[in-house]
Amino acid sequence: MALASASGHSYFARGWPEYEWRWHRRQAVQRNFYATRWDGSPLAGRTILLHAEQGLGDTLQFVRYASLVKRRGGTIIVECQPPLVKLLTGCPGIDQVVAYGDALPPFEFHAPLMSLPAIFGTTVETIPQEVPYLLADPELRQKWRGELEGMREFKVGIVWQGRPEPPWVGNRSIPLRKYAPLAQVPGVKLFSLQKGPGVEQLVASSVEVTDFGPRLDEATGPFLDTAALMRNLDLVITSDTATAHLAGALGVPVWVAIPVAPDWRWMLNRTDSPWYPTMRLFRQTNLGDWDTVFAQMATELNLAATRPKGKSAKAEDGAP
Repeated sequence: MALASASGHSYFARGWPEYEWRWHRRQAVQRNFYATRWDGSPLAGRTILLHAEQGLGDTLQFVRYASLVKRRGGTIIVECQPPLVKLLTGCPGIDQVVAYGDALPPFEFHAPLMSLPAIFGTTVETIPQEVPYLLADPELRQKWRGELEGMREFKVGIVWQGRPEPPWVGNRSIPLRKYAPLAQVPGVKLFSLQKGPGVEQLVASSVEVTDFGPRLDEATGPFLDTAALMRNLDLVITSDTATAHLAGALGVPVWVAIPVAPDWRWMLNRTDSPWYPTMRLFRQTNLGDWDTVFAQMATELNLAATRPKGKSAKAEDGAP
């Protein structure tokens, strides 16, 4: 897919149709539904299935379009990866969430989630930016607020490793030791949000970090505790992982370490993301050089930690 530069001119008009070629890849799973592929026409009360594809982060990024589809006047069913069912239930515009592999209710139309930007003719300027469009559970937010109560430090959640299998591992995983400059910033406290592969680095690491990972989501369901904890942090810093999308969709301030050859969604040259208003991008300028990236982050973090604290994210439920 074509990338867009920092000039503000969108290449998306040309890129979205080309993106449909993804269905010709060997790895692509082409769904054969009895229903009609939706073209954006008014739904007039009929039911549409929006089905997820690719990774968890892709689903979190593109589920924002459900609210736009809802405005076309139909009933919206979202089929997604099982770990996301609880998180997406209650998402604006969605009437029902179904886990991939479960029986589907009747529907007249369908559309892949990642084809919706093409259907809506999305440009850089018209990307839906309303955040939060994912909501953290109020009771869990209160629970984690109590956990952190009394900590006066600037609270930063970190994630350093994403999907472990190729071809993503080189771009989505950063050794935990590279985060060391962040831990050395006065007045900052780091909290690990890492789950699964990568947590073993905590044992041998000299980076001072409080590990909340084992306590996250085990009793509540995937991402639920993580989302609630994020809403009580001052900042999230992560590599290019689903965590970045979760924080951005929650409206939480998030910094993302981006490799020199970025995924298309992060575009080129920009330090912001038109997909997530609360996100900053810190980019490599030389292949493999994460030291420069985290030195820059540490400088910016020192400034952020000394500013008077405001709300860490937009409150969707009136909670402070």
